[in-house]
Amino acid sequence: MSEATRLIELAFDRLRQLPGYRDRVDQRQLAQLIGDCIDGGVSGAFEAPTGLGKSLAALIPAFAYAIAENKRTVIATYTNVLAEQYWTKDVPLALSLFDEPHPKPQFFIGRQRYVCLDALGQIDPDLAVGFEGVADQGIESEFRRRVPRRPMELGKLWSQVATPPVCAGRHCHLFDRCFYYRARRAAERAPVVITNHAMVLQDAQDKAATEGALARLGTYHMLILDEAHDFGGAAQNALEFELSEPKVAGVQRMVARLEAQLADVAREVREAVAWTDQCARFIDQLETGKTALRTFGERSGRPGLLMTSPSSIGDHPGLKATRIEALAEAQTVSDRIAELCLQFTSQVERRMTTWAERPEGAPKSLEEARDIARSYLGYVQNLGIGSYTVFDPPEVSVSHVGVRPGEVMLRRDTIDLAGPLKELIWSKVPVVSMSATLALDGDFSFYRRTVGADPTFEEILPSPFDYATQSALYLPPRGRVPDPTAARRDGYEPEYFSAIARELSNVIRGMNGRTLALFHSRREMEAVYSLLDVPDCLPILLQKGSTPAQIGERFRKDPQSSLLALRSFWTGFDAPGETLSCVVLVRVPFEVPVEPPAMARQAWLAGQGMDPFSSWTLPMAKMMVRQGVGRLIRRDEDRGLIVLLDPRLRTKRYGDDILANLPADLRTYDDLDDAIGWLGLG
Repeated sequence: MSEATRLIELAFDRLRQLPGYRDRVDQRQLAQLIGDCIDGGVSGAFEAPTGLGKSLAALIPAFAYAIAENKRTVIATYTNVLAEQYWTKDVPLALSLFDEPHPKPQFFIGRQRYVCLDALGQIDPDLAVGFEGVADQGIESEFRRRVPRRPMELGKLWSQVATPPVCAGRHCHLFDRCFYYRARRAAERAPVVITNHAMVLQDAQDKAATEGALARLGTYHMLILDEAHDFGGAAQNALEFELSEPKVAGVQRMVARLEAQLADVAREVREAVAWTDQCARFIDQLETGKTALRTFGERSGRPGLLMTSPSSIGDHPGLKATRIEALAEAQTVSDRIAELCLQFTSQVERRMTTWAERPEGAPKSLEEARDIARSYLGYVQNLGIGSYTVFDPPEVSVSHVGVRPGEVMLRRDTIDLAGPLKELIWSKVPVVSMSATLALDGDFSFYRRTVGADPTFEEILPSPFDYATQSALYLPPRGRVPDPTAARRDGYEPEYFSAIARELSNVIRGMNGRTLALFHSRREMEAVYSLLDVPDCLPILLQKGSTPAQIGERFRKDPQSSLLALRSFWTGFDAPGETLSCVVLVRVPFEVPVEPPAMARQAWLAGQGMDPFSSWTLPMAKMMVRQGVGRLIRRDEDRGLIVLLDPRLRTKRYGDDILANLPADLRTYDDLDDAIGWLGLG
């Protein structure tokens, strides 16, 4: 037995002795599987159901191999909320299972989630001192929890004190105390790093762009992706590029800061006026670029396709209908902004060289100025390079016009993630992918295909819960609820909304509240909400006007309340116990391909000889249904009702496929009272 294996076994033996801990054979097995991957330097994909304890199963082998073999592990979750849960709850427990001295892990997320002490000190010096004294990580959630302000005031203050995308860095007078840079320095060498998917992808992109010179997470031996079913979404966000007025305005602000940062050295070399004029001229030129972008948007008037890569994707009939015949004009706008950014970067670098080669010698502060300029110019350069690649993409992608209220943007979205992710992630480091819903139809082929992962080991671990006794499934009988697709197509949506409201009202009354109803559309959710018929003693919360965290906490605190919610509550939301005794999925969340990226994906899949519905739309819906149902049973003592109101589960061929991915041995009822009565929850 290796030393790392011995430490893993010892940690679980100690865990078993803790009060209230339930020894789970499959949790140990998952830890052993992860340990084998770390030991052998190979990748794995593991489905670890809710309640199995995958956080500890990941942390224990990570710490064991850090102690025994000095191997570094990065553990990444999809959301900051789950990453913080790892850090505040699971890491201390895992560390307590090992003898002193403990390895020193590090929590690290994106820079704009940290408080800037300099900005906070300028606004409220006393608050800065007080917050620094009590903050652990100095992140946004701590700030919102610790600062006694009303939500709206707190939101405005946060926008002023979040660490900016670019700053003076090590030349700031508060650099040694900076929350972000302190975490970043530690993350480069910590034996175990807790972070999110976005940071893993940013780190990989930085390494690729700088040939490893910039490595926020350092060199590590194993990457563990928790909630790996969401890694594709994180990758799409990381690989997209958007050219918009706010993005250009952000660069203008950065250049204004750069001008101020280098003002002293410019005065020292007697070029203060020239330096100020150069920055002002560039800001004015970008303003012209913004105007051109706005004018283009006003002329195009709608979102639509500009080009695809490869071009054959654009020949799909659905995409042809969305095409905007303005590619040349859009490319002129993006190329002009790209040229301005890259020219400015070169001009500033030349100016720095001129200052260094002065006959009277380089100014004393030039090295500091160069460091600061390098950071700011990187931000400018990224906009320039991105603006060029909107219409010169290196991968399977779609370039299109996007429209938000009062704003137009040129976007590039990646369609095929497998190639880029192989280059950035899979070929660089062994990866353990784990999630409660990583497999579909009993295997990992959908995950492999969509993100390009190639795990050596795969395993689906059994659930620790007995769904046959802890839960039941209610499906309304045929004819009770109209088909939502037909209702929308044939103009009888009001009848559909009324039927859903009637069923949901009956569920809420029968369950005495305690219900989470998950919707796929805000329009549908608000229409149903307006038609609900429940007594005032059973309050209905609606995900509108509050952040998900705030309304989720209100739901947790009032067991008689019910919550109508959207996408952010389908995954990751946790409300164990009586307060969530029923989860309702109003409709199967099929993707409706109306935006160019979704339509281009369907065209690309068809071009690969695959049926878009069965190869993408249906698997994604299966995964989302599994995630939604997974909100219900979170502890051994939980009991609850699953309600699926979509009539297509009974009438369409794919209905059985979706139901087959739910927990096995579920009792299924078509009478609501019978289901509630059997569970004893009425």
